[in-house]
Amino acid sequence: MTTRTEPLPFDGKPVFVDNDGTWREAGLRGYGYNSATGYQYKVQYKDDGSEEAGVLSARIKTFAEALAEGIVENVYDLTSPTAIAQMVEAHNDWRANYGITETVEWDETIAAYAQEWADHLSANNLRGHRPDCDYVENIAYASGQMLSSAAVVDLWGNEVHDYDYATNTCAPGKVCGHYTQVVWRDSRKIGCGMARTADGKEVWVCNYDPKGNWVGQKPY
Repeated sequence: MTTRTEPLPFDGKPVFVDNDGTWREAGLRGYGYNSATGYQYKVQYKDDGSEEAGVLSARIKTFAEALAEGIVENVYDLTSPTAIAQMVEAHNDWRANYGITETVEWDETIAAYAQEWADHLSANNLRGHRPDCDYVENIAYASGQMLSSAAVVDLWGNEVHDYDYATNTCAPGKVCGHYTQVVWRDSRKIGCGMARTADGKEVWVCNYDPKGNWVGQKPY
């Protein structure tokens, strides 16, 4: 049991909550103090969006604690094979959802190229696509939270709700080009990079080969 004398940090990093013997990823949403039980937290679970109040500190592991104790693997950057595998799997899951049997695979050369641009954007506090990019490019930004590889792809994939296949257009005022690239049938290779600043700003860059996502063409 973890004994805490100070409140948990609200630093945007996920926490892991013991929920009937299962560790569930969650975000902290608030806290209070009770002299009898100590700090109590309101959490929101990532898997279904549900909230729980009155969660005692003893049920919660910080991200660092969960990593150290083997409760979770690090899929919140691209330094581990697990995170890379999750990135590829998430792309292929979205593709399979729309009947696309052609899968993508990881390419280290493309990944290094994507990492260069992620580092550049992060170091200079910039946003934007790489000029004269050798590949097609998807970019995601986050602040105040840690995204996993799968969460990044889901951000892009969920643009499907603003995409009309029949007309091959986005809803007015909406963006859906990240989605169409994720499911672009002819893509075969991907490589991604990410960078995170000390104050928690993230940028994720994925590049795709061969080039696609052509204006006027349907993704599949």
